[in-house]
Amino acid sequence: MTAKSTATLARQRGAARSRAKYAQQAADRRDEFAQLRQQGATIAQTAESMGVSYEQARRWDVRLRDERPGYAPPARGRAMQTAREKWLAKAQARYEEYLELRADGVHPGMIAQRMGVSLGTVQRYQRLYRQDAGIDSWWGQRSAELRPRIIAHLQQWPGVVFSAYDLQRKLGLHTDHTYSVHAVMRDLVAEGVAELVPGVRDRGVAPDDTPVRRYRYGNRRHQPHR
Repeated sequence: MTAKSTATLARQRGAARSRAKYAQQAADRRDEFAQLRQQGATIAQTAESMGVSYEQARRWDVRLRDERPGYAPPARGRAMQTAREKWLAKAQARYEEYLELRADGVHPGMIAQRMGVSLGTVQRYQRLYRQDAGIDSWWGQRSAELRPRIIAHLQQWPGVVFSAYDLQRKLGLHTDHTYSVHAVMRDLVAEGVAELVPGVRDRGVAPDDTPVRRYRYGNRRHQPHR
């Protein structure tokens, strides 16, 4: 055998190995495509997942239907239902994560940052929470959140007088909660859970005797005499 024929044979063998390797890779890719389709993914979803064009994925689908009698992807309706169920499960997990952070007293802006979502998404979670809890307004939600925390703090320090600012600071609330604290305390005073103690502001804060409302746990007017 001449050197020329030997080189030609080597090239032919190399080309054959390359074709076999390419054919195996293509078969592996079709197997991956078939597996994803059998799991309920649509052609478009599978194409995106595998990084190929929609037309390439469609050609694989046609070929697999011709070559494999057992290849039977779920119908489009079932595939869409499966995708919807996965989306709903993910959305529920995210909502539960919001509920945990909210229960820990994390501010909405910080919740958005920790969850990696927009503030608008957190506000949507807030509306969903209000709906589930039967709360008809944003102020109602805030009062429902603050009430147990305020009562627990007052019970921890019976007899101690607190202003709304004191409660706001002790509970680690933002400055925009002052009105909400006053609203909660108005309800607690009306219910006899807390007592309103009128007074004047500290002269170091306001030189004139500015009236100020302070509160303490219990209503001493309703307590029995000993």
